[in-house]
Amino acid sequence: MKYSAAIDLSGKFAGFALAETVSGKILLSEHKAMRGRGSSGLSDWILELMSKFEITPAQIDRWTVGSGPGSFTGMRLVAALVTGMAMGRDNVKTRCVPGAVALGGAVEVAEGEKVATVFDGRNKEILLFELLKQYGELTPSGKTKVLNYEEAQIFFAENHYQHIVALDYDTVNIEAVLQPEEFAKIHWVKHLAFEKLIECKYKDFDNDLTDLVYIRPAVFS
Repeated sequence: MKYSAAIDLSGKFAGFALAETVSGKILLSEHKAMRGRGSSGLSDWILELMSKFEITPAQIDRWTVGSGPGSFTGMRLVAALVTGMAMGRDNVKTRCVPGAVALGGAVEVAEGEKVATVFDGRNKEILLFELLKQYGELTPSGKTKVLNYEEAQIFFAENHYQHIVALDYDTVNIEAVLQPEEFAKIHWVKHLAFEKLIECKYKDFDNDLTDLVYIRPAVFS
């Protein structure tokens, strides 16, 4: 039997989800506190989770990488890890899916509605990644923003959202940027629903693991 997996290290938690490729049945969706440079145990953790089902990396033929927005180091690390596991295996397909899609999936959204997923951008700014529910699925609308306090006030006055979603560990920093009426609308989530990265249908397996979300330009050293 073949399996599909999703892996994400864009935030304060590493996430790993596993499913049967043909049936789509989710076998596990786990998270663990872990961040970019401190993620030396990521591979061992994933192997340990797979071993509970007696599954090896060789049995995974579909890999989805959570592509952010979030930690540049974490996103690049996961992309490199999956690239290595897929190397030389023509039957293995890979893709990137924004973690914002999994975050937005935490709320019930009607067809045609928009969702603003909001992340701490540091430097007293927020990162906004907009999603649109179309054809029954949340998909990126193409609108992304880096907003400070003044810019956020103008932006939300001109853009009205039925849903705003954010990670609860970003609460303090997001509150410092948003107006109270917008902050009060936020649906807070403890961590991404990592299984939703596997379930995503809008994004093809294009074998492009460089398709990472850089709302603010990344700095490569």
